[in-house]
Amino acid sequence: MKCARVSVVIPTRERLAQLRRALAGVERQTFRDFEVWVVDDGSTDGTPEYLQRSRLGSDYPGIPSIRALINEQPAGAAAARNRVLDHARGELVAFLDDDDVWLPEYLERQIANLDRHPDATASYAPHMEVDRRGRHTRPDLQPLFDYDSTLLHLMTESPIHTLSALVCRREAFDRIGRLDEGLSVVHDLDWYARLVLSGGRLIPLPGAPLLEREIPGGLVSGVHRWFEEERAVLHRVLRDRPACARHQRQIRAHRALFFARLALARKDYGFAAARLFEAFSGAPVRSLQIVARRLSRNLRPRELPAPHATDTERVDAP
Repeated sequence: MKCARVSVVIPTRERLAQLRRALAGVERQTFRDFEVWVVDDGSTDGTPEYLQRSRLGSDYPGIPSIRALINEQPAGAAAARNRVLDHARGELVAFLDDDDVWLPEYLERQIANLDRHPDATASYAPHMEVDRRGRHTRPDLQPLFDYDSTLLHLMTESPIHTLSALVCRREAFDRIGRLDEGLSVVHDLDWYARLVLSGGRLIPLPGAPLLEREIPGGLVSGVHRWFEEERAVLHRVLRDRPACARHQRQIRAHRALFFARLALARKDYGFAAARLFEAFSGAPVRSLQIVARRLSRNLRPRELPAPHATDTERVDAP
């Protein structure tokens, strides 16, 4: 039996309604040579029972192949994704979070981008953000500064905000290893860094947004843990790539200011103050430049009309 060209990997936990919306988006893809793997990570909201129903395929007749894996106990998003890699056989792997939605041309355009760049390991697409009131905004992904390497850009102002925006070649996992299951938040950033350190190439897909990312996302459990995990990944990168070590103060200033903004939004003033002190004491000039450039850009992106609203708001009936 011929393998599908693309394996779509969807981890889920306790979000059955969002999962069904994500699957509906997959069903509407214009590219058709794909299989879907859903792994439930210990849900108690009826998701395992839904995935095990014999009529699951009939709920999404436009999906060529859909299979489910069930974890009886939660193991984390990285472990859920890794488990699918034991079964999926596609030449390409496309990740999708259960609370995100692809627009219909997502796979078609991502795959065309990789076909145009056979030396590239992965392609990432622009996205929109959708808040709980249904307001759409496009994040500003233009870097504040010029960077002399992809790795430095990743560690400073990563342009890839979600794995849902990434399609990569399967061989990369065989070559550099799988996602680090010890990281609950930044296993994606860690994998991107390992990819680049191994000589892999990440390429952007220019143009209009091709997916909707729900914010706040469900995978980030807390700013403190996110910060601690990211700091550990940064330490490993600086250890393995001495050329980046000379930029250490600048990288830490960027990330400290980023986490200060997150903490202020959550009214975690002590953590925000600590990050501001870290940024300005470590790299005062760079920190002032970052703040000035951010302020000059209208930090909040303009609100966009919801694209294909009747499609993206659909949730199939039970």
